Amino acid sequence: MNVGVCALVAAAAAWALTPFMLRCATTPSPLLGRWLQVPIAAVLGGLAGLAHSWAEMLVFVVLAVAGALLTVIDFAEERLPDLIVLPLIGITAALLTLAAWTTGQWGSLGRAGIAAVVLFVLYFAMMVFSPDLGFGDVKLIAVVGLFLGWFGWGAVVIGACLGWVAYAIPGMVRMFTRRPGERGSLPFGPFIILGAVVGVFWAGAFLPW
Repeated sequence: MNVGVCALVAAAAAWALTPFMLRCATTPSPLLGRWLQVPIAAVLGGLAGLAHSWAEMLVFVVLAVAGALLTVIDFAEERLPDLIVLPLIGITAALLTLAAWTTGQWGSLGRAGIAAVVLFVLYFAMMVFSPDLGFGDVKLIAVVGLFLGWFGWGAVVIGACLGWVAYAIPGMVRMFTRRPGERGSLPFGPFIILGAVVGVFWAGAFLPW
């Protein structure tokens, strides 16, 4: 029941925040008007079934909604708006602190903070040498580090690595099949989010709690 409720809440929030999403965008891309954020939020919100407390469930729902909005915007214009990403860092940290306070998992909170810093520094260094990474991706990985770090280092490693693997395969296909005049790159943000989904799902399925 929690899965269905969280999926519906996330989908409804994504629908209600559609005007906000459109204000965050800078181009009139047709992709922005297809309501794709609603089913994406519902699917991501359904992952709240892996939560072990109501506070963790809040984290899942908030990140599901934000992840859906960012996915659509990034695919539409290859940009992750600060108006969404920057507050999300603070909101995620606050909600995980609430989760630690209600469950006593202060060690998990500390690991989440360390994971966020480690991934932020690593991706910032990679951004200097990789044209595929933007500073928006670097800021988003800090959010993902907080989220995955809460569940364990295995989730962090799996999530970070799977994001790159998921990006590399369609990226190479796109590079060799694009038509003249089409952009050959793909936005990296949605694949960071996909990696996080796989990482937390793997942690929930295979790691001891």
